[in-house]
Amino acid sequence: MKTEISVDPKTLSASALFLVEDFKSDKDYKDTLAIISMVAGDYHLDPEVEVEELKEFVAKAKEENQSALEFIVDEEGVELELVTP
Repeated sequence: MKTEISVDPKTLSASALFLVEDFKSDKDYKDTLAIISMVAGDYHLDPEVEVEELKEFVAKAKEENQSALEFIVDEEGVELELVTP
């Protein structure tokens, strides 16, 4: 699974982009949650997302013809946007 992680030095927020097409097995979902947890940990946050919820987000992205999930992490919390990069 290829992941794009970036940090905005002005806002001190981090962004992690995951392509919907890369979610093929349970391991992909677990790996995604591990990556999000590591990034959120830098902000002392717990993303509070489970595998089943992540599967629902991926299904919703497919329904809405979006090709990626973008997690944005900052001091306020973790946000999810369904996007087409």
